[in-house]
Amino acid sequence: MLYLILFPLVVIAGLLVFLAIQPGEVRVRRSLVMRCTPEAAFDLVRDLGRWPDWSPRLLHEPDAERTSSDAPDAAGGWYAWNGQLIGAGRVTQVALHPPERIERRIAFQRPFKFKGAVTWEFAATAQDGTPATEVFWIMRGRMPFLLRFLAPMFSQFVDKDFELGLVRLRALLDPAAPKLNIRFPGAAELPAQSALTLPFEGGMDDMIRAMEAGFPRLAGVLAARGIEPAGPPFTAYHMAHPKADRFRCDIAIPVPPDTAPGELTLKHFAGGLFEVTEVQGSYDFMALAWHTATGHLRMAKRQWDRARPALEIYATGPDRAASDDALLTRICVPVKAKG
Repeated sequence: MLYLILFPLVVIAGLLVFLAIQPGEVRVRRSLVMRCTPEAAFDLVRDLGRWPDWSPRLLHEPDAERTSSDAPDAAGGWYAWNGQLIGAGRVTQVALHPPERIERRIAFQRPFKFKGAVTWEFAATAQDGTPATEVFWIMRGRMPFLLRFLAPMFSQFVDKDFELGLVRLRALLDPAAPKLNIRFPGAAELPAQSALTLPFEGGMDDMIRAMEAGFPRLAGVLAARGIEPAGPPFTAYHMAHPKADRFRCDIAIPVPPDTAPGELTLKHFAGGLFEVTEVQGSYDFMALAWHTATGHLRMAKRQWDRARPALEIYATGPDRAASDDALLTRICVPVKAKG
């Protein structure tokens, strides 16, 4: 009987000790050089009414409820959001120091409570001999006691969000800068398909080189054999560990299922339900796009079906796109049906 009483107390005490030794601190600092004046960057960022134009969060839920004060671009002004996917929170202007710095306070209400300080800094610099501004986006705060263990994961997620937001902000300030647009059409049923493939396993840099050589090789083989591709080329990811820089995938071009493999490998890929993310922009942004796609998956509470490979489909590739900005890629993550 004493054991039954003491055991839960020991577990609770251990949990409290574990939480007490967690630092719980959230500290994120990102920057990007933009070809514009500090004044132009300052004026755009200070106006919380322009937040939807480049917000990394609202990409996930453009129709989320948004409210703001009468003067969101002034000290004391505020902007709030309330959505099914992105939760709820508010950003308040604390102090404006044009054109060098903006100080803000951020408060998340959902999916968990968090308060932090946000600072924007604008430093004049040069890029390729052209006047430019390095824009810094900084956030500091501390997770609630019971959520301290989530601080590293939350910091990493915010870090990538800041990177995406700065890329989108730069596109507004510099018309010549690379563009990145991301949409979330939602879940879709994709058919099964067959493809001639080249397998790869290794790190990111080697994978990029393998793709640059592999897709032309596959296309050349098909052309030489008079076979018309049955769809756009794609990469099927069977394993991806970005932190460990390890990937296992198939570089593939769809073909009719009765195609003879020849010197290549013919594989059959199962169809089914996939969560689709559309990415318009350079392949240099793909790692960031994957982060955003998997983040949306978590927000939508969809369960990844690891039994099937995730697909990176090059709907509009370099052979058809007028520029990198026009490249269209679909990230398709296999998911299990809800319920």
